[in-house]
Amino acid sequence: MKAACETLRTLPATISTEFVLKSLPPTNNSDLSFLIAQTVNAAAKLMTCEALSWTLQSSFTTYHRCIAHQHIELLWSGPKPDSQITARRIDQVLYDLIANAKQEILLITFAAAKIERLVNELINAKKRGVNIRLILEFEQSSEGQLSYDALKAFPSSLVAGIQVYYWPLENRERNHAGRPGKLHAKIAVVDDEVLVTSANLTDDAFNRNLEVGVLIHEATFQAKIKSYFDHLVTAKVICKLKN
Repeated sequence: MKAACETLRTLPATISTEFVLKSLPPTNNSDLSFLIAQTVNAAAKLMTCEALSWTLQSSFTTYHRCIAHQHIELLWSGPKPDSQITARRIDQVLYDLIANAKQEILLITFAAAKIERLVNELINAKKRGVNIRLILEFEQSSEGQLSYDALKAFPSSLVAGIQVYYWPLENRERNHAGRPGKLHAKIAVVDDEVLVTSANLTDDAFNRNLEVGVLIHEATFQAKIKSYFDHLVTAKVICKLKN
């Protein structure tokens, strides 16, 4: 946003919207690119590029001051929420979190498949020195309740440099039909933020299923989540997969 506003202030008052859009810094966020184009086109007949830059910057600052006190943000995927409801997409938030990760990433999921973009973000994070842990479900450990190991969605080159954990079958309780419990949590802990969601790490969950989630920025909650899973590892309820 800062770079975009600085660019807008350098552009002449009389300029085509097409040139404005070509002059703005690129982004890999397709939703954001669409919104930028809409905003520039809507403002073209109302104000100069410089005026637009100050409008965007003041709105951006006000928005972040507001959410800084909320700590919890609603997320979604699937059918778009009502226009009166402010909510970002689950997958885009996850991509942004990983792209900006500086220290650690913990991903917990039941299923994972067709997540090339997420994998690329994890590879880039690994190159930056970010510590990455995955807690995944496996077909054998679930006795067929999951038909495709979540680990298969991640390339071996990435898996070799990170920590992967699983829930051994012998550590699971069984129901009256004899089926073992499932590793069904879907959580992402990235530095000091926590994403809790119904969505698995799959293309269907990100783009077609009706899923909801919350992004929580609160140090005490993040510490509790980490402590819970760290305890499960220490107690050997959840075990590290040998590479």
